[in-house]
Amino acid sequence: MHIGGLRTALFSYLLAKKTGGQFLLRIEDTDAKRFVKDAEQRLCDDLRWAGLEWDEGPQIGGAFGPYKQSQRNHIYQEYAKQLVDSGSAYRCFCASTNQNVGNVAYSTGGCHQSCSSLPSAQAEERAVDGKEAFTVRLRPPPASAKRVFPDLVYGKVQRLKRSPSGARSEDGNGDVMDASDPVLVKSDGIPTYHFANVVDDHLMKITHVIRGSEWLASLPLHYDLYNAFGWEPPLFAHVGLLVDQDGAKLSKRSNNAFSLDIPTLRREQGILPEALRNYLALLGWSNPQREDLMDLSELIENFDLKFVKGNAVVTPNKLWYLQKGHVFRRCKTVQENGTLEPIQPIVESIEKELLSLYSASDIYTRDLPLQSYIAQVLLIDAKDYITAPQFVARNQHFFHFDHSQVPTTTTTTTVMPEDITLINKESPQQLLSRFLSGCDLQQSFQATTSAQIIPKTPEGSHAIMDALAKDIFAALQNTIYRSMLTQNHPSPEIGERVMIGLRFLEQKRASPAQLAAYVAGQLGNGITPDEVLSQQKSCLKVLMKVLRTKLCYGLPGPSMGHVMAVLGWEECCRRMGVDGSEAKG
Repeated sequence: MHIGGLRTALFSYLLAKKTGGQFLLRIEDTDAKRFVKDAEQRLCDDLRWAGLEWDEGPQIGGAFGPYKQSQRNHIYQEYAKQLVDSGSAYRCFCASTNQNVGNVAYSTGGCHQSCSSLPSAQAEERAVDGKEAFTVRLRPPPASAKRVFPDLVYGKVQRLKRSPSGARSEDGNGDVMDASDPVLVKSDGIPTYHFANVVDDHLMKITHVIRGSEWLASLPLHYDLYNAFGWEPPLFAHVGLLVDQDGAKLSKRSNNAFSLDIPTLRREQGILPEALRNYLALLGWSNPQREDLMDLSELIENFDLKFVKGNAVVTPNKLWYLQKGHVFRRCKTVQENGTLEPIQPIVESIEKELLSLYSASDIYTRDLPLQSYIAQVLLIDAKDYITAPQFVARNQHFFHFDHSQVPTTTTTTTVMPEDITLINKESPQQLLSRFLSGCDLQQSFQATTSAQIIPKTPEGSHAIMDALAKDIFAALQNTIYRSMLTQNHPSPEIGERVMIGLRFLEQKRASPAQLAAYVAGQLGNGITPDEVLSQQKSCLKVLMKVLRTKLCYGLPGPSMGHVMAVLGWEECCRRMGVDGSEAKG
């Protein structure tokens, strides 16, 4: 299924649900030459994947079945005869030729013997028992060329030169000739698309028809058919086409930055159905809200028939933006509800990408099942997921670490900024060693399992990872303060007061802001809270840079607290070249 077809179906679905109507699926398969094996099943699969469940149609039935046009030929024959009997259509015994209008090929020309003027009895005699092959043609209403036809998007539409029955000619006396009267039923008894479509829309009580603007040329013919039957036509809305940046109509063979068919988007690129729905809805629809990120229920709530007049340019950037937003929503649902189910398809896509790059034995998982470990990485970097290849490239250090790729610009002898003098006697590497060997974090690391990241009890579900990250940061800053204050204030009295306060805060797992305020308040005259906080931030910035370089190749990504929690105690020590055997816990 092409994204253009899915967009049209989506608009119809949103309108049906917004107005309390029914969304029908009808298989229009009257053109045997265009039949593709398994196309119907693949169409149904794509619609279901996109969340567009039909209320009536194939596989589920309904009050107006059958829903395949190839099974409704007896109905079309009945209504064709009705038009012939009323004089609104006639049998034509001339050879036909083909003409293309829009995307549909149908017979229009070839009637050069004034078949429309044949007495009905004579035409009946020639047609009975298949004596002569014939087509059924529509006799257009008087002054049809001057009529206008309403459309919700384009307003009043006039008959175009390429419209069926729009190129009629006159003889020398000014009488209209019937050479271009449109065919309704072909000589093999199969109805044309236009005739079957109008009959089905009426019988199935369709109130709104939303379709691409390439069908505008067919609008006059459809109105002519409704007029011939004496039926009330539905409301028509012709939406602009999907085009590339050069203004050319998109096709499956177009050279685009992403695929245009649904199976490729879902299976190979891992696009979420809610992201694609959201993206397609915004192509040509005038969204009344300032926020573009919407799930299906939000699209239904906000939908109206205000479409942009003109074509919609398709570029991938908006799709990637919406993909990120909907992945983040799924991850938030996981943390709130305590189940991995919402992100399972994403995890499987990441797993597939990893196994295409590395053997299973070469992928680091902290001794967890691969999918469980992937889920942890995804949950701490949910805001930046677009596709599985992009995510793996961004977070490769979580799954496969190569010491040779660690930048050499930041070494164990990194020089602190000139304005930081409190710990200039100690390198960041030494500070790391003292931190890891002196802080009781081993137990926290070992307890970081998927069950705790995503606990089953909702009340603690969204706090585990954040709390652990804050613990790590608080411990890091306590270590820095301990080094700073003991070097800058050798007074035993002040030092003892500070150490007591720090030990108390370590036990309480204070936040960095609480820690700074507490320590600043315990100091004697000579050090202001602002100075202490500034010194603390500068030292922490340097330490975080060293940590990110050694653990993540210096690449941007999740906070270092989350990184360390997911990698685990032993892996952090190994990557930083630190002996953690003396650690507490």
